[in-house]
Amino acid sequence: MAHSEGSPELGSADVPAALRFAHQVAGLRSLGSTAETEAEEGQKQEIESLELIFEESLQILSPEGERPVLFQLQVPVAVDDWVELLIETGDGQVPAGAVQALPPALLRVALPPHYPLEGPSAPVLVVEVPHLGAAATELESHLSVESGVFDLVEQLKEELAVPSRLVLRQEMFSEDPMQAALRLLSHDQHVRNERRQQETQVCPVCFDELQGSRGVFLSCGHFGCRDCLQQMATLHTSEADVTALRCPVPDCRECFDMGVLRQLLGSDSELLQKYEELSLKHCIDTMEDVVYCPRCDLEGGGNRVPCIQDEDHMACCEVCGFAFCGKCRSAYHPGATCTSADDRMEALEARAAGKGREAAAARSELLTLRHLAKTTKNCPKCNMGIEKTDGCSKVCCTNCKIYFCWRCGKTITGYDHFATSECRLFDDEEIRRWNQQVHHIDKAQARAQEARFLAQFIDPAQMWQQARECRSPACEGKPEDCLAA
Repeated sequence: MAHSEGSPELGSADVPAALRFAHQVAGLRSLGSTAETEAEEGQKQEIESLELIFEESLQILSPEGERPVLFQLQVPVAVDDWVELLIETGDGQVPAGAVQALPPALLRVALPPHYPLEGPSAPVLVVEVPHLGAAATELESHLSVESGVFDLVEQLKEELAVPSRLVLRQEMFSEDPMQAALRLLSHDQHVRNERRQQETQVCPVCFDELQGSRGVFLSCGHFGCRDCLQQMATLHTSEADVTALRCPVPDCRECFDMGVLRQLLGSDSELLQKYEELSLKHCIDTMEDVVYCPRCDLEGGGNRVPCIQDEDHMACCEVCGFAFCGKCRSAYHPGATCTSADDRMEALEARAAGKGREAAAARSELLTLRHLAKTTKNCPKCNMGIEKTDGCSKVCCTNCKIYFCWRCGKTITGYDHFATSECRLFDDEEIRRWNQQVHHIDKAQARAQEARFLAQFIDPAQMWQQARECRSPACEGKPEDCLAA
């Protein structure tokens, strides 16, 4: 490689590559802009060949007809396997992550007026390698364009061999090596995202195969088609079950993040606003030290004020100042045990017998407690009231997602509990409900089968005419009623 005279700083690794390139190009311009016609034709042919080979990777920097000719070329850095990134610190080498793709090297070239003929100056070469920083200047001394730019690129690719461990040191970069590591990791993620956007993906819900760009990638990396994920997000948000918004891959089940939900629901949609409200409510409900003031929502209007309870379960509402017990929601009673559900209902019955606002609130609360006592049971972990409408005795808490036995209230995992205990998987009421449902389905299927059988022998037009002429009092002169009968 040839350096222009009068620029002693050009060999320094501390000088940015773009600045060194500008200094050396200025040296070429001082040689004059007149070039032989044969040299111009040789440069033109070589540039045209490079454009055919490298296409968009090649960029001409100088205006047409201006000398010297300047261009830059992106040279890919081949990575055979994962490259571990390490940051050199005073305490040793700290792992920063691993990448499978590195940013391309940038080769800048300036062709002097007499190139490719013999002349007073050689081409100027400057190389920028993002993962090497200032250390890339060592490569320039090994490069030569004596055989042409194409051979130069192949030579540079060999020089850019990447080890399995790449150590980023402070002297290599003009900034914190941590920032350099973040840029390399960001580039790797961008490349992988672009690659999977072009690859064929399979939706785990509908099993359709489609290009990655036509679907949505979740934060966990799994893919789903937009229609399926959008239906999931809309359904569960509408039904206020935000905890069900999870990756549909069975072995993953990672929650949807806000970026995905903005894509699926719309950044300004009412559903997204509802999700944020439900998500905040769920977050508060899962905090063991947060309870709601029972006095602020005395009317049952949903005015739920969250309060923090201490180790003794004492909570004080910042809105109304009511000090209450976080366990039983009654007035705080230090040193005394909480009243049982029966005692509380008895007290409510006494208050409900009176008149006024408090008596009405007591009657409303009493009806609620009676309904809850009959239809719900508390989760053994988060104490959330759970209602079972149908199904077996293995119940999942909608709040904390644990499984417990509906009959005894113990936390369970599989179904072994029902084989080793007195608890039954299906109770008598569930069996009766199932029998009624199956009987109803069988009856409906029999009617449908009978209708299909009769349709083989009856002319629909003739049947409709008979119904019109029917004089039965049960039909009241309506053909459709006659056909239904």
